[in-house]
Amino acid sequence: NLAADIKENLRKLCSSDVMKKIDVMNLDAWVIQFLKKHGYNYTLIFQDHTGPYWQNAINLAPAGMDIDESFYPQEWSQVIQAQGITTADEYLKASRVGRQKKLTRPVKQKIWSVFEEYRAQLNAKGMKEITDAARDARIILQNKGDILSYQAIIVDEAQDMGMEAFKLIRQMIPGSRGELKNDLFIVGDAHQRIYRHKVVLSRCGINIKGRSKKLKINYRTTEETRKWAVKLLEGKAVDDLDGGLDSQKGYKSLLHGDSPEVRCFNSFTEEVQFIASYLNELIKGGVDVNTVCLVARTNDLLKQYESALQERGVKTYLVKRSVAEDRKAAGLRLATMHRVKGLEFDDVIIASINEGVVPLQLSSMGDSSSDFVEETENLERALLYVSATRAKKKVLMTSYGESSHFLMLHSTERKLV
Repeated sequence: NLAADIKENLRKLCSSDVMKKIDVMNLDAWVIQFLKKHGYNYTLIFQDHTGPYWQNAINLAPAGMDIDESFYPQEWSQVIQAQGITTADEYLKASRVGRQKKLTRPVKQKIWSVFEEYRAQLNAKGMKEITDAARDARIILQNKGDILSYQAIIVDEAQDMGMEAFKLIRQMIPGSRGELKNDLFIVGDAHQRIYRHKVVLSRCGINIKGRSKKLKINYRTTEETRKWAVKLLEGKAVDDLDGGLDSQKGYKSLLHGDSPEVRCFNSFTEEVQFIASYLNELIKGGVDVNTVCLVARTNDLLKQYESALQERGVKTYLVKRSVAEDRKAAGLRLATMHRVKGLEFDDVIIASINEGVVPLQLSSMGDSSSDFVEETENLERALLYVSATRAKKKVLMTSYGESSHFLMLHSTERKLV
């Protein structure tokens, strides 16, 4: 959905003739479009719909392995798909750093049949995951040669793309085309990673050694908000997108303002009433409500706030998934934590930061191992980090009932109402 916002802003910089020469697309959408043009007959399937196929495949798991069912989908996602593994031999050699469950080579050999069966079931149904589809697109490009007209590719939100995505991007402008320089421009910040993708670019044919730059000056977020957000990830290892570690050392914001405010309430009704009053005060102070966004963790929660605030006379505008935000449209902006990424507002209200909501309670298909739980929590921390840093001036954070333990990191700023 970020592509829609980027394209809309790009129109302000480029003439219509120049825009005709630029594609602005989500990479998954580009893959689907490209494969259809080349007679690809598979349907893409996403994680939310793979449960039945996993269950059938897990039924073939060898007995006596002492491996929980939830292990297999996570091993598939974090090891096999992440490293582009397609054969048992590749799996035997694969690195499993960060996975708590230790596997010997004989065990890996035995359980490979589960992954093989899962992929075979999808193939039989004419389905493929997006990672496999990206690999297929790359192979088509390799076989057909230099068939695309792109001269340069700009990649945004690089931290949320996987290895196959970057291998494909490299192939979209193959190095054989006159050794083009500066044909890839990649922007990413692992502090804002909200999906389970970690990539070493050099392993994808993209050499950034000696060519990467760190942008350490923040021109949008106030220093007070930046410090609040950074504390969420304090002590957590954050990679630099090429095998090393990054830190916030030397980073600073040039703007200053109020520290983020945290308010905790006994009930949803009390929280919403406070938010409505808070908005009225902003409006009385001359703030355009169009520049304020209320952020919640899920779409269902967002609908609850939309209804409750409208009942209290607050006009709202839902920032939709695949449509660019229209800043001329009236109303308080409403967006999920994922949707708000890439946007910015004068004021941000992050609501319902309750335990079990932020971080969102793990699903039953989740891996219960400590490394998976920790990684999941870090992704949730990054979501809150991203949400808070959308604000240019001020952040209000609210909760009701039991507050998230993330807010306990800033206990001195909490105000129980």
